Amino acid sequence: MESLTDFEKLIPLSVYNKLSSRITQFMPPQAEAIKKGLFKGRNLLISAPTASGKTLIAEMAILNTISEGNKAVYLAPLRALISEKYEDFSRDNPEVKCLLSIGDYNEQDYNIDKYDVIFASTEKFDSIIRNSITKVRNIGCIVYDEIHLISDMGRGPTQEFLITLDKLLFPEAQIIGLSATIGNADELAEWLGAELVRSDFRPIKLSKKKYFEGELINGKSEKINTGYDDPLSNISSWLFKQGRQALVFSQNKRNVVANAKTISTIIGSRLSIEEKQKLQHISKEILDSLERPTTQCEILSELVKNGVAFHHAGLVNKQRKIVENNFKAGLIKFIVATPTLAMGVNLPANTVIINSIRRYGSYGMELLPSIEIEQMMGRAGRPKYDSEGSAIIVARNEAELDIIDEKYLSGIIEPITSKFNSEIAIRRYTLNLFCLGIYDKEDNISHFFEETFMHFSGIDVYDKIEDAISFLEENNFVEYKQDKIEVTRMGKLINSLYIDPLTGSLFINFVEKIKKKTVEELDLLHVIFCSQEFRNIRVNQKEFQKYEEEAYSLELSADENIVDYDRFVSAIKMAHVMQDWVSEKGERYMEEEYGLLPGEFYNILENTKWLLYSLKEVAKVLGLKKRDINEMEIRVKNGVKKELIPLITVPDIGRVRARKLYNSGITSLSLLKEPGMDKLSVILGRGTAV
Repeated sequence: MESLTDFEKLIPLSVYNKLSSRITQFMPPQAEAIKKGLFKGRNLLISAPTASGKTLIAEMAILNTISEGNKAVYLAPLRALISEKYEDFSRDNPEVKCLLSIGDYNEQDYNIDKYDVIFASTEKFDSIIRNSITKVRNIGCIVYDEIHLISDMGRGPTQEFLITLDKLLFPEAQIIGLSATIGNADELAEWLGAELVRSDFRPIKLSKKKYFEGELINGKSEKINTGYDDPLSNISSWLFKQGRQALVFSQNKRNVVANAKTISTIIGSRLSIEEKQKLQHISKEILDSLERPTTQCEILSELVKNGVAFHHAGLVNKQRKIVENNFKAGLIKFIVATPTLAMGVNLPANTVIINSIRRYGSYGMELLPSIEIEQMMGRAGRPKYDSEGSAIIVARNEAELDIIDEKYLSGIIEPITSKFNSEIAIRRYTLNLFCLGIYDKEDNISHFFEETFMHFSGIDVYDKIEDAISFLEENNFVEYKQDKIEVTRMGKLINSLYIDPLTGSLFINFVEKIKKKTVEELDLLHVIFCSQEFRNIRVNQKEFQKYEEEAYSLELSADENIVDYDRFVSAIKMAHVMQDWVSEKGERYMEEEYGLLPGEFYNILENTKWLLYSLKEVAKVLGLKKRDINEMEIRVKNGVKKELIPLITVPDIGRVRARKLYNSGITSLSLLKEPGMDKLSVILGRGTAV
């Protein structure tokens, strides 16, 4: 650790004064970043463990940029993470004008030029550049948090495209990349044109241990015997006796819940009366998070009474926050989570348990990448509370003991690789580049792709670029004028809507087919779920056979030449899901009938709203104002039947209250004005009636 005063001459006075009120020392990565040119505008890649002070490096760069009269951008691939960074920075720097932008892709942040710092999800900033590029000016610094996720199949292509584009659009901007420990940090730094700050420093010592057959192994063995044979039960009981909190990582949502139930039966009876009373209150908060609790709500609520919770994508945001806050407060003793938590919000624990080193993948059970295990272990140890954190990896057999040693405890981390060479990514971003007006020829576009990490790593995609341009021309998204390529009105729309051009082609074809006919509900919803944006629809073999038979009996308008057959059939399931939602079925029904947990369902709902809006805009450009589409957009947004559309336009009247009014004979806005206050109070409650 080095003293803040040792760096006084290297830090601008305004930034130094801010820092001196909060810290007295720099952690090694922070000190090295300053020495390597943090305040001289040098690009930096910080590759270091969790809690090693990376965020403060980014904050210093941002404050320095603002002091020079420029603006900064802070990007992260996860909404929860960027929200947390925004909240922390705003709290510590209340005088700085900060914007959090994580909303719908079609929402425009026209006032971004009024802010000093933009905090945005990667996809949202990509959308901002597409739609408001003239407003994005005077950018002096761009921070890319979790930059190692460039290797992620889902998020990576957007992140890589955006970094490449930002280097082109804002060549003078300082780049700060924040990364977990990765195997090829030097290669990534070279691509970024950045100085590498590599460190294994942790402010809290991390003890890494294996567990096998009742023993904790870390050089020496320690026997654990609490009367349980099951590894998780034995470890959890032992930790609870010592008063230690723990994060438990399991491979999927089903195992997460099962493991939480196991721990709950062990520790629930050992809680104090005071703890149980407080947990009872938290349990009720969780149950009340939805208007009508689902089975998942009830399970989580019961577990919390015993000081245990689970954390995965099936939770709604309110429940997730309740769980996180009460774990930080020490009331919840154990959280069992999927690995996503390890790369999301800041939620450290005294101990981390990795209950399995395998998960189900494309080729059966696969070993977890070492970078994921490292991220999970990095959550062990709470700053200000622990002098040492513990990470325990459970081995199920002797072979796994060797794997843990060789793959996870050796310190060797896999290199990250580009995932940009997919047809979908190249098609989307080729259109985007033409729309930005930077390029107007095929050769120019190729030059852009030559600046990507993909090309830097030796991957050639010239054939895919050529195929993408041919596709865009065939579908009238671009056209050749003399020797230049120009974007059509439809091409600009598809790009601004942030949808795949293949989805755009699907929607255009659909609109042409329905121009002269009434659209059936299922047909309209089916085309939405045939889009590229819904690539991961889960349908088992029995369900597939059922929906395949239904596909033969229906006249569906989605073009089977554009949509692959499996997606065409699977989309029928999701069309039924959304049809049930607009028939006023609730979250509990979705969970019981389709296995969709509330958090999962709401993600699907958000995407459905976005794609219905996109379909409506495509129809407008084609000269079709279809009432069916407009009405479905309103119904999906509110989860109501067609008859309730007039009533839900009234403020504070949602689907439940609108149904109460309708069933009481108040079926229109004009009838809503007739009954007296007493009658409305009986139906809606006095507060709403007033």
